[in-house]
Amino acid sequence: MTPSTIGEDLADFFRASQVSTAIISAATVDLAERAELAQQRLDQARFDQAPVIHKGRPVGWVATRALTQGSSVQAVMTALEDCTLVSAEASIAAILQLLLDEQFIFTVSKEGVSGFIVHSDIDRHAVRSYLYLLVSGIEMLLAEIVKSATPEEQIASRIRAGLQDAYSQACAENRETSAAEYLYIGELVDLFNQTSYAGDADLWDAESRHLLIQIKNFRNTVMHPARSIAAAHNIEAAAHLPGWASVVSDRLRRIIMLLDRSS
Repeated sequence: MTPSTIGEDLADFFRASQVSTAIISAATVDLAERAELAQQRLDQARFDQAPVIHKGRPVGWVATRALTQGSSVQAVMTALEDCTLVSAEASIAAILQLLLDEQFIFTVSKEGVSGFIVHSDIDRHAVRSYLYLLVSGIEMLLAEIVKSATPEEQIASRIRAGLQDAYSQACAENRETSAAEYLYIGELVDLFNQTSYAGDADLWDAESRHLLIQIKNFRNTVMHPARSIAAAHNIEAAAHLPGWASVVSDRLRRIIMLLDRSS
């Protein structure tokens, strides 16, 4: 992937089917089951919700906490006709938007209603990979601009202590390298903001500056696999990241096009 193309095909590459749980392999509750027994089973398994099954077919879903409010599963469940259903081929970007308002989403494949997605699925590998690539694409674009618009010595002065030796060794061995390759997104943003392009209202406006800050702030969560996006209550940021990245990358690419014309 190059700075000029990254992000354009990601929405079509990552699909709902990659993060959904197959109903056939999931913990489920029966429509006629007593609420107390269903709650005990789900609590023991540490599940916050589960599909409701009747005669082997999904008929809705129920939240574990809701089971304390009724005598039967049927009394407190959300029926399938009131649920959100999406194609298993729906993009992860679309799923993230739905999870802003929905706790439970059924996925539909050629076999029918076959899986479901909940908030904790945001931490699955496919979602993290998608978000990681979006943030990485922004970093690549920033690095491209910084390398072209900022003297190498100024960039090198921003390399953190732990990476200074690696950069110095690469230079000593005459390896093809750039100081920008050793910077984190925070340093890249700071250096970009010092370029004339960041001060040109026709190229970089207030919205772009705000969105880039949002992306930078979200970077640590998505770049550390051990950090839970869902548990950190970053669902809203995750849902908006594709839109933020689209706006910011479009602006950055326009600047790179100007750099290419002037070189």
